[in-house]
Amino acid sequence: MIYLHQQKAIDYITDKFRKDDRVEALLLSGSIAHGFNDAKSDVDINIVVSQELYEQYKKNQAMTYWESAADFYEGGYFDGKYISLAYLSLVLDKGNEPTRFALGDSEILFDRTGRLDTMLKCIGRYDLAGIQERAIRFLSQFEAWKWYCEEAIKRNNQYLLDLSVSKMILFGARLILLDNQTFFPYHKWLMTVLENVPHKPDGLMPVIEALLAEKSQENINCLYGRIKSYKDWTNGSDYSWTSHFVYDVETVWMRQEEFIENM
Repeated sequence: MIYLHQQKAIDYITDKFRKDDRVEALLLSGSIAHGFNDAKSDVDINIVVSQELYEQYKKNQAMTYWESAADFYEGGYFDGKYISLAYLSLVLDKGNEPTRFALGDSEILFDRTGRLDTMLKCIGRYDLAGIQERAIRFLSQFEAWKWYCEEAIKRNNQYLLDLSVSKMILFGARLILLDNQTFFPYHKWLMTVLENVPHKPDGLMPVIEALLAEKSQENINCLYGRIKSYKDWTNGSDYSWTSHFVYDVETVWMRQEEFIENM
C-alpha cells in the first residue's frame, strides 16, 4: 500500500528527474517497492544515468542522492543511488542475493532506454543452479554457529554468544529462504521476508523470537531441532560441517570470493 502523501512525493520526484535529460530512467525501490512500507517510510529511488556520468559520480564519491520530502509528510525524504545500465548488466551477470532483492521488485517510474523491464525481470529471477551445494554449505554454517553458541555459554563469553546466536538464526533463515527459492534480502528485512514465505517449520518465528530474548541452551536446541528436522537438507549425502566452515570462512580470502552470508 502506497500512502497518498508518499504517492504525491513519488509524483514530484518523477517529474523532477524526467525534466533532467541526464537521467535515463528512474526506479522506485526500497520498502515501498517491496510492500513493507508504513506511513513514515522514506522514498527510495535508483537514478539511472549514463556510464560516463556514473563513473564521474563514482570518482567524486557522490554515488547517493538525498532530498527532503517534508513538503509532503513530516520526516519524509528521498534516498537515492546513482546507477547505470552497465551496473545493472553486472548485477544480472554476478550480483549477489541482497542486490538482486533490492532491484528485483523495483517499479519503473520512467525509462527512456526501453531496456529496464526485461533487465529487472531477469535480475529478480531466482537461480536454481547449485541449490543442493548451497543447502549443504548453509547447513554447515548453521551447525558451526550452534557449536559456537555452546562454546560461548561454557566460557561465559557474551560477545561470542550474541554473535553466534545471530549467525545461527541467519543461516537457519538462509536454508528456509533457499527452500522457498527466495532471495536473502540482507538483515533489515530478513525477519519480514522469512515470516512471509509459505514453507517453513511450524512455529519458527516464535522460536526465533524466544532465542533472541533469552540466549539459553534450551532455546538454541529448540531452533536447531526445528530447522534440522524440517527436511533432509543434504538428500542423504554425507558432509563435514567443519570442513565447509574452514572453506567458507577461514580460507575465503584466498579465493577472493563473496562471503557466504551474501552468496
